[in-house]
Amino acid sequence: MALMLTTLSFAQDFDTNRMNRDIKIMENILGEMFKTQLVTTAGSKNTGGTVTIGESSYAFFGGNSSGNVKGTYIPGYGVIFMIPSTSNRFIVRGSNSNSNQQVVFQYSSDDKNSDRKIDEESVKTRIGEFLQDYASTIGQLKADESILVIYGSTNSNTGRVSVYNLRGAVVDALGGNSDEEDQNKPLPAISVSAKKSDLDSYRAGRLNADAFQNRLSVSTSQDKERLDLKVLGNIFGTALGEGDGNEFHLINSNSLSYMYLENFGALYSLNLHRGHGFGTVSARLFPTNYNEQTQAEVKVKLEERERKLSETLEEEFDAMVARTKEFIIDYGRTLSSLKDDQYLMVSLNISESSDVVPDRVDFQVKKSVFDQLDKGQISREAALNAVTLTEY
Repeated sequence: MALMLTTLSFAQDFDTNRMNRDIKIMENILGEMFKTQLVTTAGSKNTGGTVTIGESSYAFFGGNSSGNVKGTYIPGYGVIFMIPSTSNRFIVRGSNSNSNQQVVFQYSSDDKNSDRKIDEESVKTRIGEFLQDYASTIGQLKADESILVIYGSTNSNTGRVSVYNLRGAVVDALGGNSDEEDQNKPLPAISVSAKKSDLDSYRAGRLNADAFQNRLSVSTSQDKERLDLKVLGNIFGTALGEGDGNEFHLINSNSLSYMYLENFGALYSLNLHRGHGFGTVSARLFPTNYNEQTQAEVKVKLEERERKLSETLEEEFDAMVARTKEFIIDYGRTLSSLKDDQYLMVSLNISESSDVVPDRVDFQVKKSVFDQLDKGQISREAALNAVTLTEY
């Protein structure tokens, strides 16, 4: 991950390499703390020759789970970490055995399954432990900045369980089992944040553990549809819509998600790729009479082709960034849900094998910028320059 920040108000003495290192370390820690596994437990009810297929609402982190956790620094706010929670995986249970499969956290403090259960309270507890034990090691944050950890997304598909007989016919939704219904019910997006000043006070012994936990800001975002967020999502979808062209665009209709959090504001995530513009290496580059001379000629042609492709990628990426900033400033001001001290954050996740463009770009702007623009206190150009750009 290579962190690059761009904004006019950004401090010149800020050490981006150090922040990059700190965020990466915290991503690894969160990845381990929220690593999950599928376990088999005894005691499931025998339903007489049926198979239950459940759609799990938990992410399965692999051995290198830190790659799923994304962190970003927002000048003036602090650091945000996002942990994915949904993968829409199906669990199949055979009803003729006294066993049941469920997803739990891989690690616990006392090796008891109850402590490893994934529910709203356990997620809040783990985030609180992370903030208390590790978050204070992130350097360069100001006293009034925060560290926010978000688990999950409000735009995930809801979990569902159906019971099928051996011929494949549906017997009953959820199988009439309230325990299974609770187990497969998707969690809301959960966010917990701490002020840097409180982290420092706890480390210095001015706050005990209970007092520190009481100062955490906790928020959950249920699937409440906010019209203004949906409209802006449609605008982003139009600006970076699906297509088979050569420019960067949404991978598919499910590549855009958003959520609103009381302790931050509005967050949008868009998964993009470039399409089919690269094509394949032309057969004309490889003549039939292949020898040392033609090999050298082919090498020159390939290098020239690679150079042109890199230039094209850079130009298209720069154009996409400029276009996204314009849409944020021109249409982000329509977000009536945002409060004066809240932010709009837009993340573009780029699926592109080239090293020329970053894997992710985050745009952040405070609601007050929109208010100043509406009141004529700043120009559109100044508003565009107020958008903080972070590349990874």
